[in-house]
Amino acid sequence: MDTKTFWSIIDNAQGDTVHDVIEAVGQDLSKRPVSEIIDFSERLAEALYVLDRRELFEKEYTFLGDASGGGNTGEDFLYARCAVVAAGSLVYEQVNQDPMQFAREWNWHAQDLLYVPEEAYEELTDETWEHDTETDYETGSNSSAWS
Repeated sequence: MDTKTFWSIIDNAQGDTVHDVIEAVGQDLSKRPVSEIIDFSERLAEALYVLDRRELFEKEYTFLGDASGGGNTGEDFLYARCAVVAAGSLVYEQVNQDPMQFAREWNWHAQDLLYVPEEAYEELTDETWEHDTETDYETGSNSSAWS
């Protein structure tokens, strides 16, 4: 799966809530071959990796319903990056081009996007997901963007 197809799946899944988006992505993936589910997880990891940058981490962001803000923990930052991806290619590009676009309110439930490929795979194959992506998307893994 190329990047264009990845973003097509995300962009076509847009809904009123992040739950709608994630559900639609899952429905789309569950109709695809196993190889495409795995490829989707790889493209997702790559997109999260690109957003793993100190300049974004240091922005003030909040989560819906969380008056205290994001707290800038590694876990919160990953969830906010998931929300950027779930918001679609336009928002993703805006944040990449202008880090101030990251300083806003995100839905921490977007973290569920991380589990969509696993759930689609297990639904399709009745087997346990044991795939680790080639790209590490955990906070701080993009070392060149943290120096």
